[in-house]
Amino acid sequence: MKTILLLLTISIGVLFPYGHEYTFLIRYFLMLMLFFSFLDVKVDKEIITKKHLVILFTILISSSLIFLFIKPFSIELAQTAFITAIAPTAIAAPVIISLKRKKVEFVAFSLLLNNFVVASLIPFMLPFVVQNNADISILDILFPILITFSVPFAAAQILKIVSPKFWRKLVNWKDVSFYILILNIYIATSDASNYIRSEFSTNLEIVFLIAGSSALLCIFFFSLGWFIGGKEYRHEASQSLGQKNNAFTIWIALTFMNPISVVGPVFYVFFQNLYISYELHKHRHSQ
Repeated sequence: MKTILLLLTISIGVLFPYGHEYTFLIRYFLMLMLFFSFLDVKVDKEIITKKHLVILFTILISSSLIFLFIKPFSIELAQTAFITAIAPTAIAAPVIISLKRKKVEFVAFSLLLNNFVVASLIPFMLPFVVQNNADISILDILFPILITFSVPFAAAQILKIVSPKFWRKLVNWKDVSFYILILNIYIATSDASNYIRSEFSTNLEIVFLIAGSSALLCIFFFSLGWFIGGKEYRHEASQSLGQKNNAFTIWIALTFMNPISVVGPVFYVFFQNLYISYELHKHRHSQ
């Protein structure tokens, strides 16, 4: 059902791109999603392994290599592939792992580690990727990203201490994050659709190339995660590496890059949800 809703949202954004006027809301929706995610994230020190670092370095190194490899052929495709690949672990990844009855703590630590490290490093990487914008600087990116991540984290921890009863109520509402993501997807798709109509109306080949690259990246990350995880953490590592926080990269793409870059993360959302839906269906029928 959620996959169908995602496909419907993307279609509406393409056909009725009125949401492009509200791109400023994406950051605040992202902060709200992060707040719900940070409410009940628990980390068990005993679950921390070297595999977490391997997953983190895979995200950072693969995104850089992919950009350098594609850049000589198409700078737009290279930038889009980079921002799609650099996305850290998705906010919903621990929830999916819990449905599969695997080790939630493993994915919870990946969620925290990958999101905070990628958020800290991407301001230093992005100026080299967005080469057509001489005005972009590290501080221009670093401060908004730190605020976007630190405020929801601090608010969630303070609420847990100050009002445990209200905190417990909000924990039960964490599924609302998916519907906030749906709003972000509509706004991002609208902006990308509006941009494509005005700038790429006679050359839609780039859109199909982006869709294809997003599908390949989705297959690559989920499959590589299975290999990294080994027998003990196959599901956990695959989810940590393959299920990405596209809400974060959608905001980055629209704020610091160009609207065509957002098409990659939007397509990735669709492909990853197709895969996750298949995995959950397979898991239910194996019980």
